[in-house]
Amino acid sequence: MYWAAGFASSRPCVVELGRNHSLPLGLCGFEQQQSLYGCIIAFPLQDYGGIMSVLGSDSWWKKTLYITGGALLAAAAYLLHELLAIRKEQELDSKDAIILHQFSRPKNGVPSLSPFCLKLETYLRMVDLPYQNYFDGKLSPQGKMPWIEYNHQQASGSEFIVDFLEEMLGVNLNVNLTPEERAVSRAITTMVEDHLYWTIAYCQWVDNVDETQKLLSMTGP
Repeated sequence: MYWAAGFASSRPCVVELGRNHSLPLGLCGFEQQQSLYGCIIAFPLQDYGGIMSVLGSDSWWKKTLYITGGALLAAAAYLLHELLAIRKEQELDSKDAIILHQFSRPKNGVPSLSPFCLKLETYLRMVDLPYQNYFDGKLSPQGKMPWIEYNHQQASGSEFIVDFLEEMLGVNLNVNLTPEERAVSRAITTMVEDHLYWTIAYCQWVDNVDETQKLLSMTGP
């Protein structure tokens, strides 16, 4: 007889696997993508000295033992998951690290379906600033995406972030532009971000919404 502990949901469960059953069964609840949950740990129960046979197959203490063992395994997996999450947060919270919060990568290989996330990540690469991506999908306190954390300070909105980094780190891609070139740059940026953006959004989320949703890493509107 084999028993397995399943971690397919936020709460553990224990399932019985016969010797002729395949290992992949036993998932319970809803599978959570990219987490420790959804795994099956199977282990054989051996009858040392015939003790378990003497006590009978339906004894209450055996059932308690099985459930307790599965619960302990589930608790260990949960604690490991939490410790890894805490360690990741600590790494992301290190001083002088630019933490870039943005949407998950799409499935077609492009960096982002969001023009503003793509803009900001391209800017960070152009000015050669080290950064860490954090694809949590969590919006900034102002409800915007992308946003960054730097030295325990936050900035959201691609243009505000560029201004913030220029002030904090002294990086400026426009430093060699003439006043006329700066004016042209400002006009084109305004046209693209405030006007052309809505045409792109309409093409993505109205005319081609089915194709766009296929590229997303998660389902949703």
